[in-house]
Amino acid sequence: MLNIIKGPEAVTRMVKQCITKELTEDGILSDVEMFIPSYRSDEEIEEPCIWLFEQKTTPASGKGTLSSQLELQTPFEFYCIVYDEDDIEQSEIKGKNLASRIAACIAKNHIRVLKEDNTMIQGLRPVFESLAPVGFIQDDELGEKVPITKLRINFIYYVDWKICCQFENQNNEKK
Repeated sequence: MLNIIKGPEAVTRMVKQCITKELTEDGILSDVEMFIPSYRSDEEIEEPCIWLFEQKTTPASGKGTLSSQLELQTPFEFYCIVYDEDDIEQSEIKGKNLASRIAACIAKNHIRVLKEDNTMIQGLRPVFESLAPVGFIQDDELGEKVPITKLRINFIYYVDWKICCQFENQNNEKK
């Protein structure tokens, strides 16, 4: 079981790897031109695009009691931007399709990626929360608004505080 330091880091790394694994020529996301793995980006967007926003990690039960095990949740939001020059409605349909394929990537790859990374995240469960159109962005190059679809998946997992304390004690003893 991972500690509070390594647990959230491992989940974030796993989510990003699930997406990048399918950005290959024969992957589920082969048509995606751009994957932005952080909420900060100054790059001009090339669509189809997936923009990843990690949300805050909180106790899954709503209570953060510092017992030996703590169940955490880290939601991730995937913003899908797809433009169809012939029809805005088709853009929305394609955005929903891309969001659905991201969910399939997570389902297909999350265990495989952890095994390849030799990481064990205790009790990891991806939970689908929502998929919905959320608005538009203005594309100055096209002179049009491009619809955005959001997929939200919550990752629930356990960390062990005792391991964290052992890690801290080991570091203090070395000083």
